Amino acid sequence: MRKPEANAIALCPVCRQPMRPTSEKCPSCGAERHYGPRGLESAVCAFAGMVLLAALSTLLLPISLWTIMFAAIGLVAGFLFSHNRFSGDRWLK
Repeated sequence: MRKPEANAIALCPVCRQPMRPTSEKCPSCGAERHYGPRGLESAVCAFAGMVLLAALSTLLLPISLWTIMFAAIGLVAGFLFSHNRFSGDRWLK
């Protein structure tokens, strides 16, 4: 790979090696620019929201249809939280 010109150099946020500013992947360390949450992050946050709200409803009321409704609300809330928390672009290795 050719070295970038001196006026078109950006540093990789992970390894600090020179790279092109429009690159989506660092040629030296392999870090990639990623937008939004990864699938695992969305799944973990959604599952945590579902479990936490279902547990909270079980503490307040006996297990019933309300528990299922709270679990569904927690699932959606956790998914939306992950999209809010990991909304920017990040460099992941």
